[in-house]
Amino acid sequence: MPKTDITKTALGVCLKELMKKKRLGQITVKDITSQCGVSRNVFYYHFRDKYDLVHWIFYSETLPVINTFSDPERYLDGFVNLCKYMLQNRDFYMEVFNYVGQNSLSDSLVESYFELMKIHILTVYTQVGYRLAEDELYILGRLEAYAYVGVIMEWVRGGMQANYMIYFEKLKKIKANLAFPLEAA
Repeated sequence: MPKTDITKTALGVCLKELMKKKRLGQITVKDITSQCGVSRNVFYYHFRDKYDLVHWIFYSETLPVINTFSDPERYLDGFVNLCKYMLQNRDFYMEVFNYVGQNSLSDSLVESYFELMKIHILTVYTQVGYRLAEDELYILGRLEAYAYVGVIMEWVRGGMQANYMIYFEKLKKIKANLAFPLEAA
């Protein structure tokens, strides 16, 4: 593992440890660097702020978990895997998803899923022989991204119970009945 990844991982571990005692909004960069035994310069060499660190933790930990997303037949599995992972790390994700404001993880997640949904939508529409205009792809991608992130956020705000599959099964059933082919039959 490169030294930069070791440092980032150590900072992430320290933030998670601090979050067991304090809310994210109460934790400062100084708290993180003191916990980790590094200077503020080291922190700022790797991250813009603590929210940038939160985003790095999320994406570095969850990308391997949701790697099934690009397969049109199994993209829903990516969301299910994400929820399973988040449930295993419930305390951390309950806190970071409840932060609303600039640099929030939910806003970042919408943007990431927007890009993934565009790939999925293009694949599905191409399979059925339909070509989307760029503006149609944009609208459908945004719709899908907000829908799935909204489902995840509702689940988080509901206390992250082990019932996450209920949300995705309902959404899958609804989508199967839609007039346009957003999901492969």
